[in-house]
Amino acid sequence: MKNFTYLVLCTLLVTLAFGMTANMAMAGDVAPSYKEDPGVYQLLSENENFRVIMATWKPGQRDAWHSHEGPSASYRLTDCTMLAHTPDGKTTSRDGKRGSVAFNPTKITSHSMENIGTTDCQLVIVEKK
Repeated sequence: MKNFTYLVLCTLLVTLAFGMTANMAMAGDVAPSYKEDPGVYQLLSENENFRVIMATWKPGQRDAWHSHEGPSASYRLTDCTMLAHTPDGKTTSRDGKRGSVAFNPTKITSHSMENIGTTDCQLVIVEKK
């Protein structure tokens, strides 16, 4: 399982390196996820090109308003039933299965995520700087 996770992370990094543009500006008027809510987002590693973040939400937990600075990819370590909140009061359901990958090709402005499931939701996010 550990080798598989490393393989997926390497694949995500390569995809981001070749498929995305360089250095995007700060998204929205709130800090990035790992700075705004370190209780949910743990910065695992970063270099001049990428940032790797582990995100974990307990059942019923909603994170702080935050943004993502540039293109990213996320890999779900668990099944997740999430609700995305935007500043205009709208919500969108975001369900994902363990092992699935989601790509966000651009910066993401202010939003908040809530785990509306009955189990922990955990994913790894790789952001291009």
